[in-house]
Amino acid sequence: MNYKYYAKSNPIETIKEHTDKLLENLEILKITYGAKIVQVIDMSEDRFWQLMEIICKYHDVGKVYSGFQNVIRKAIGEPLLATKFNNEQIKHEQISPMFVPYKEYGLTKTERKLIYQAIYYHHERDNIIHMDEQLLNEIIKEDIEPNIEKIENELQIKVPKLKTTYLGMVEGQARITEFDDIYKDYCIMKGLLHRLDHCSSAWIPVEDETKDEISKFVEVFMKKQNFEPNDLQQFAKANQDKNVIVIGSTGMGKTEGALLWSNHDKTFFTLPLRISINAIYDRIKEIIGYEHVGLLHSTAIEYLDDKNEENEFEKIEQARNLYEKITTCTIDQIFPFVFKYRGYEKIYATLSYSKVVIDEIQAYSPEIVAVILKGLQMINNLNGKFMVMTATLPRIYKEKLEEMGIKFEYNEFIKDTIRHKIQLVDLGIEEDLEEIKENSKNKKVLIIVNTINKAIEIYQKLKDENVQNVNLLHSRFIQSDRSEKERNIKEFSKNRDEVGIWITTQIVEASLDIDFDMLYTEMSTLDSLFQRLGRCYRSREYCENIPNVKIYIKDTSGVGYIYDEEIYEKSIEMLRPYNGKILQEKIKIDLVDKLYSKEMLQGTEFYKKFKEAFKILDNIIDYDTSKKDAQHILRDIDNIDVIPKIIYDENLDLFTEYENEKEKKKKYELKRKIDKLFISINSKNKWKLNNFIIECPYIKGKYIIDTKYDEEIGLLLEADEGYSIDSREL
Repeated sequence: MNYKYYAKSNPIETIKEHTDKLLENLEILKITYGAKIVQVIDMSEDRFWQLMEIICKYHDVGKVYSGFQNVIRKAIGEPLLATKFNNEQIKHEQISPMFVPYKEYGLTKTERKLIYQAIYYHHERDNIIHMDEQLLNEIIKEDIEPNIEKIENELQIKVPKLKTTYLGMVEGQARITEFDDIYKDYCIMKGLLHRLDHCSSAWIPVEDETKDEISKFVEVFMKKQNFEPNDLQQFAKANQDKNVIVIGSTGMGKTEGALLWSNHDKTFFTLPLRISINAIYDRIKEIIGYEHVGLLHSTAIEYLDDKNEENEFEKIEQARNLYEKITTCTIDQIFPFVFKYRGYEKIYATLSYSKVVIDEIQAYSPEIVAVILKGLQMINNLNGKFMVMTATLPRIYKEKLEEMGIKFEYNEFIKDTIRHKIQLVDLGIEEDLEEIKENSKNKKVLIIVNTINKAIEIYQKLKDENVQNVNLLHSRFIQSDRSEKERNIKEFSKNRDEVGIWITTQIVEASLDIDFDMLYTEMSTLDSLFQRLGRCYRSREYCENIPNVKIYIKDTSGVGYIYDEEIYEKSIEMLRPYNGKILQEKIKIDLVDKLYSKEMLQGTEFYKKFKEAFKILDNIIDYDTSKKDAQHILRDIDNIDVIPKIIYDENLDLFTEYENEKEKKKKYELKRKIDKLFISINSKNKWKLNNFIIECPYIKGKYIIDTKYDEEIGLLLEADEGYSIDSREL
């Protein structure tokens, strides 16, 4: 019979064409990062690449099975093959290993196990079909053997005598886990197959082959600005081949330091908040001028679209497939591998030849930090490198890395610039509005509170008193309104002649480049508080006698559900000796170090959560979860997406157009427009505001909320005590 063996239906592609793409991408991988990849492999370099070639050549041969071919043929409108078999009985990747001619390649038993399992599990399905040996024998005899010559000719491979004996080397007790000697080799081989397969299916190269080095671009940029590399940046550059932990004051150029450390290596640059990641992406691409950078987080496509970037779909596809030289991302995009979900080796193998930058580690919850530190241990085990850089570092994090036997270079670089004189005020922040109003007539005033409700309350009070130029920013705005506010606060900060008030929450704490003259803030834990201070006199010297930071310790919102109450109380006590005094940068670092020492944390809920998380992570069962579940855990958010009814009513035509659209790409574009209209809120509000929330009839799992919304205040929720998204948002 004269027919082709297909691999894909959209676009139509034969098995041979798809396999050739994998082999091309394998060559790209070998050229770009081959030398780094083989450092961790327990076999000769030549043998490793030969085994990878075998894996690529044979990974999809099982698709010659008539049950699979008929799925494709039906999709592309070709006549179906006459067969009694169907695709539900057995999956192609389960058949593929038996085609490997192991005798011809002289494969050892260990090599066969590596190859068989890399192929057998290259599609990690939630519903695993356990192999029926009798059925497989029937398929071999009736479906495969009559077509051996055609298979060999079309796929240009050798097919051995087909047997079912390989099954004993793939399933059940035979499955390779971290307790096996060949675990590292397996992670690399299987992970790289995932990468090669996914990139080839998406018709993109597996790696950017650019020779452009980010470190050189940073040096050129600094020279143009007449900046000499400071001590922190020189330290980073001197330790490019090592793990690094560096503490640096705000304005020390930590971002440039991290990029100098990155050198010419593949790098993942992580930050806690999407707004911060967007800013780093823009800085690398537009200010430093380095083009080989990607953006990877849950709303990256919308951000690129808003910026009118060309080929945003292609850019997102490349970022999702880890193609870029530098990927700026939130941790939920790469650190789920710690949970060893089905298919985790794709990211894990990539990190073996990459560098990871963790910026602002103190901004994460103790459970999330446990995941990060466990991830750094796993990356270190595969020869990957990491840099942790932060303005303040809880002592227990550094001690935990040492306890795990991880070697790293550590240093502190602290500016002696006097930036902050603080005053602790035994009042609620709303009791000091008269002073705030007065100062806003000739200064840039920043108010930071712990909850959105408190921010809205203060905003409304000031508006009711006709205060001029008062603005509000929090996370409960629809995306278009929030993006505009983020742009406005940055413009306000840059324009030295403009005065007024911005009221915000924790979303301004991490890496938002703003600089105000006066900060009024509710008390929070010291690590969070000192991040807030970084938004006032960011790198200017403060010379006046009156305090430029006022910290309110009475009737503070968010204590007990956003901030750990015990650590909050300890923070106040530790700060009291500095009331009315200059708070030097070294003191800030020492205070956070001491606050988060084992001695101070003993018996606290924070320390209990940190230790419990490690217990769970150290006892994870391989392949027991999906990537989606792992990401959900890592986002540390139990949220629902809601659209204010007023916005829903205004955009009803968009929803009906989405429902009726049949063309896939147009439907996707409509969905993106719709997503921009939703706001993420804590799911507890679904029960608290039950009478005001209904399911959206057009999109499953999303909701319509009938409470007040406007572009100045955002979404009002009547009961909001459980809402803590601001401190956790990814």
